[in-house]
Amino acid sequence: MKSKRKQSERWALFGGLALTVSGVAHLVCPPAFEPVNRLAFKDSIRAHVLINGSIEAALGLALLNSRTRQAALAATLAYLTYFNASLLHTFASSR
Repeated sequence: MKSKRKQSERWALFGGLALTVSGVAHLVCPPAFEPVNRLAFKDSIRAHVLINGSIEAALGLALLNSRTRQAALAATLAYLTYFNASLLHTFASSR
């Protein structure tokens, strides 16, 4: 049972690190993320890139801490739902 805990801990750390790096990359090089955000949002693309980068970095950092991990997982699911809903809404309104 302990090995499963360690494996899930490693996955959480990997996911948290990946999300943190992705979020910081949004802030350091926003033009790289503008095409993806343009698919989900119509206006203020740069603002959305910076906001999404900040959200991703915060979620990633929260995943790295075992005390905040469960809340971070729930918040990450909410964030992914919001981003995907924005994509669907943009595609539906462009038709």
